[in-house]
Formats: sequence, C-alpha cells, structure tokens
Amino acid sequence: MSGDILDLVLRLVLTMPGQVALLAGATLAFLPAPDVDLWMLRLLHHRSILTHSVLLPCLVLWFLPELGPAAAAGAALGVAVHMAADMLSPARGFGRIWLPEPFQVSLGGWSHLWLLVNALGAAWMAVAVLPSGEAWRWIAGGVGILAALGYGLMRERSILSALVALAVVGAPFAADHGLRAWLP
Repeated sequence: MSGDILDLVLRLVLTMPGQVALLAGATLAFLPAPDVDLWMLRLLHHRSILTHSVLLPCLVLWFLPELGPAAAAGAALGVAVHMAADMLSPARGFGRIWLPEPFQVSLGGWSHLWLLVNALGAAWMAVAVLPSGEAWRWIAGGVGILAALGYGLMRERSILSALVALAVVGAPFAADHGLRAWLP
C-alpha cells in the first residue's frame, strides 16, 4: 500500500504543476541550506567551503534525479540567493569561507570571489538543468526573483542584499535569453 502511495506521489511530482511546486519548495528549503555547517562545527567552520558552494545543488542533481529537474533547479536558486547575500558580509571571522578539518584555514580576501563564482554557478545551474522552453525560464526566473527579494529584505533586512541577489539570480537568465536571441 505505501509503495502505491509513494509511486502516486512521485508521478504527481513529475507533472508540470508538481515540478513547479517542487521548484518553489526546493528553493525555499535550500535558502538556509548553506548554513547547515553550523550543525557540524566540530568538522566544519561556519561558512564552510563545502556548504557555501555549488556542491549542495549538485548533490540533489546527482542523488535525486527521480525528482526531475525542478528539485535541482530549486536547490540551485536557493543556494545562489543565500551566497549572494553572504557576499555583503565583511571578510573577517565568520564572514570568510573556511576549509574543513583538519585544515580550518580561511580563504581570507578571496572569500568574496568564492561566493560570487559559486553563486553565479548555482544560478547558472538552475537555468541549465531546466527543460527547454520559455515557460520554464519565466517560472524559475519568477521564483528566483521572489526568493532574492524575500531573503534579502526579510532575512537580511537589506535592500542592497536583495539587489545583489537579484543580479546574481538574474544574470544567467539574462545571458540565456541573450544567447538564444543571437543564435539561430
């Protein structure tokens, strides 16, 4: 019986409305995900290079392919927004990106570059894994905009944070649109 229910749920998730809901839900779930390092402070420093990278959405893509592309795209959008907001923290103490044990060495002044490259990489991944079609781009772009505004304004309480997150999330969508306009 439970196998039948699980099969039904999986089939519903793979429908277009199910994928849209999964995209939004995964984005929301992965907004705080990079801070999972706070639960593992004995192994990872806060702002670990492992959790503040494109690795988290890649894990979703690799280990949960049966959920369809929306799960990975949503995870990527959530992580991209989080890292974009983190770029505004000063590169001191917990504001730096840190290597895990046994090293526990920070990237220092390179932390902001790490966050930028990985935030853009995660945002690009969100575009890259989606099925082709303009509708998906608009849906994911809308979810990304809402996530950037919500996280920046409500969580970070910063207009600048929201604007940076919007720029990071919007860049791959704009580039994708621009490239498709130029290519036959």
